[in-house]
Formats: sequence, structure tokens, C-alpha cells
Amino acid sequence: MTIVFNQDKYKELLVKYQPKLIKTEEENERALAIIEELTHRSNLTPEETEIYELFITLIEKCEQ
Repeated sequence: MTIVFNQDKYKELLVKYQPKLIKTEEENERALAIIEELTHRSNLTPEETEIYELFITLIEKCEQ
């Protein structure tokens, strides 16, 4: 099965969540809230999964 990645949907999610490097505790808390929101959804789309993984990476980088 081929997973279809919708670039337009991904762009919408980028605009909605506006991911960026985390530099403050406030930004970290915001990122954690987004992760929690996405974690509680069932059946994430490929685009949502990509955003989720991006925020995980940003949080991990911040904690290093």
C-alpha cells in the first residue's frame, strides 16, 4: 500500500502549528501541548504524523 502525502494539507498544518526551534520554556510547553493534542487523536494522517515527528525532534533538540 502506498501512503499518499498531501502537500497542501501539510502546508495547512505548518501554518496552524508554526514549528520552529525551541528556545524558551514557554515554547517548549507549547510544543508539548501540540504533541499531547496529536497523541490523543486516533488514526493520524501522514501529514499529522510528519508534524508530530517534527515536534518530537524539536523537543529532543531543546532538551540536549
